[in-house]
Amino acid sequence: MLIKYRNFIYLYFILMAASIMSISPDMEINGLIEGFYWSNSNAVQGQASFYSKQQRDNLISLMDEGLNYYIFCPHETGNDAFTMTLWNAQQVIEWSDTISKASNVSIVFGLRPQWIENVQTSLKTIQLKLEQLASVGIRYYILCWDDSPGAGTNAQMKLQRDLIQALVNQVTNIELIGIIPSYYSLSQISSSTNIDWGKQLAILNEIPTNIRFFVTGSAINPSSIQISDIPSLTNRKFIFFDNWIAVDSNSRVTMTWPPNRDPNIYHAAEAISGSVLNLAFPPERIIHQIYALKQRINNHYANINADLAAEYWAKIDQ
Repeated sequence: MLIKYRNFIYLYFILMAASIMSISPDMEINGLIEGFYWSNSNAVQGQASFYSKQQRDNLISLMDEGLNYYIFCPHETGNDAFTMTLWNAQQVIEWSDTISKASNVSIVFGLRPQWIENVQTSLKTIQLKLEQLASVGIRYYILCWDDSPGAGTNAQMKLQRDLIQALVNQVTNIELIGIIPSYYSLSQISSSTNIDWGKQLAILNEIPTNIRFFVTGSAINPSSIQISDIPSLTNRKFIFFDNWIAVDSNSRVTMTWPPNRDPNIYHAAEAISGSVLNLAFPPERIIHQIYALKQRINNHYANINADLAAEYWAKIDQ
């Protein structure tokens, strides 16, 4: 009897922990997504490759006023699938420190499973990484198949669906809150309708409805984003993956403000539950865009001007 009672209490606390951790379907997810890195040929004043820990910590420290999620979701370089690789002791220390400082921001880690040979093999690899992420205090993760060769085939999407279901069933100490599907933009399919875009994602739409889809809208680097720029899918929440400043050349500095961003994309409205800004490199180029994002999230569009952005910069420099 005592053993049964202990088992009941143990199960109760597991379920309570899971419910406390879970993000409400109505929760707005607005923030920054770190997933863009430059080659040495595009270095700016010697800066290329990845953000340093200090740069990342500095960016996270700027987040408030509605910017509540920082998503680390880098592309692999060559054959180095480093988001799936276990951290060494020093990386564990560094990430633990970063998370301890992010008191007002949820850190989300993006894993890139890439090509799936079979569900069980990928599941075991991901579970090991998730155990490590949870051990340092990361509570949420996403799975990313953007720009992953072959990930958009029906066969692979069926495996992705089955992998996601297995993860949801078997991992309870860290929550899968979203995916970036292979078809994350309307421009990636031959048709120009959102209905056909939705058909391309129908297999993945079979995963649990609380998992959000990250999409960019009509184009991968959209000049405009409207609330209608989402696939036609039922029972699915979307987050706009805003690539406005994720440029691929050191010859361009995005000093203008992103045009035609519907205010409703930053707030929970119908199927939209937020927007994340993909970061360019180096981070010094994007402080004014973070400032502007805060103003858009809080509907202070009149504050988006060069003078107020310069004042914001000056306060940071102090």
